[in-house]
Amino acid sequence: MGVMSIGQAAFMHLERTVQERARARSGSPNPTRAHVHPGSRRAGTFEDDFFYSYAQGEPDRLYKQAAELLKRKNAVRRLARAEERELTEDERLATLITNTALRVFKELTTLARTCAGKVFPTWEWIEAAAGVSRASVGRALSALATMGLLDKQRRCVPIDPPADRPKARNAQTSNVYRMRFPNRLVAFLPRRLRPAPLPDDVTQAEAERVEQIDHWRTWRTPRQMIAEDVTDPELRAILDSMAITMERQSQNNGQPLPDSYLQRIKRVGLAGQRIDA
Repeated sequence: MGVMSIGQAAFMHLERTVQERARARSGSPNPTRAHVHPGSRRAGTFEDDFFYSYAQGEPDRLYKQAAELLKRKNAVRRLARAEERELTEDERLATLITNTALRVFKELTTLARTCAGKVFPTWEWIEAAAGVSRASVGRALSALATMGLLDKQRRCVPIDPPADRPKARNAQTSNVYRMRFPNRLVAFLPRRLRPAPLPDDVTQAEAERVEQIDHWRTWRTPRQMIAEDVTDPELRAILDSMAITMERQSQNNGQPLPDSYLQRIKRVGLAGQRIDA
C-alpha cells in the first residue's frame, strides 16, 4: 500500500463533508434552515384586506356552481371530441375539478359561511373534515387555485431561533383562503345558476367611468406613477429619488413665458398691449 499524504487525506475529508452537507431543493445553500415557503407573508399584517365579506347564501351558491361544473365536465370533453378539436383554455380549466377537489371546496365554503369569511384551516383539519389524504388535499387545493375558484396566501409567524436553526426568524403557519367563481367559467353553468346580467345603463356608466379613470391616469406625475405602479419598496425608493431630482432640475431650468405683450393693437387684455406699453 502506498503512503497517503496529508494533502490527499485532507482533500478526501473535505469532499466527504461537502457530499454529506444538506442542500436545498434548488441546489443553493440554505444557511437559516428555516422551513418557510417562498411568498409567505407575516401573519396578522394583511388578513383584513385579504378576506372576503360574503353575502348571505353566497358560500352555498359558490359550492353549487362548483358542483355543477363537476357534472358538466364530461359533456365538455365529449363536445370537443365530437367536433374533433382540442379543448380551449376555458374548457381545460372547467374540466380540472374532481370529486376530491369538490369535497375540499365544500369544507372551505362551510367555514366561510360559519366564520364570517375568515378561512385559515390547517391541512390536518382539511384532511379530517373532507376524509381525504394529505396528498389529495394538496392536489385539490392546487386544482382549485388553477381554476380560479380559490385564492390562497401562505403565512409565517416570528419565532425564537431554535438551537438547530440559530438564524431562523420565522416559521410556517396555516394558509388563508378565499373563494370566488371566475367569469370565464360562468358560460359552462346552466342559466339558473348564472348571475343576472347588469342593465345597459349600468354597463354604459361603468364603461364611461373606466374611460374617465384612464384619462386621468395619463396626467399623473412621475412620482404618482411610481407610487401606484411600483410594488417593490427598494425600487420605489430609487425611482422616487430620481423623480424628485428631475422635478427640481425642471424647476431650476424653466423656460421663459411667451412674450404675450408683443401682439397687435386693438385687442382686449394683454393681447392689446403695444410694444412700448
